[in-house]
Amino acid sequence: MSNWQDSPFKIEAKENQTLAFCSCGFSDNAPYCDSSHKKEISRTSPIIINFKKNETISACGCRHSNNRPFCDGTHNTLKNKKDSLAVNDEIDQEC
Repeated sequence: MSNWQDSPFKIEAKENQTLAFCSCGFSDNAPYCDSSHKKEISRTSPIIINFKKNETISACGCRHSNNRPFCDGTHNTLKNKKDSLAVNDEIDQEC
């Protein structure tokens, strides 16, 4: 069951923590990678970030941010909130 949403995920990243964020849009553990890109037809790999300090980030929940894995507010511009939860071909083509 997918847990993507039409708002950002608040992430409390810790100093020296490494997180793998989904870039294919198929993860059932959003916003984190669960290796679904290996099961789906996808040319993507996770976005790996090593946090150098404790910080709170807003991770994209709608899968349409142009600054993934970070939220850029795109969810606010989607015409239909249902559209935000639909995986589209652009996700795979961008990576």
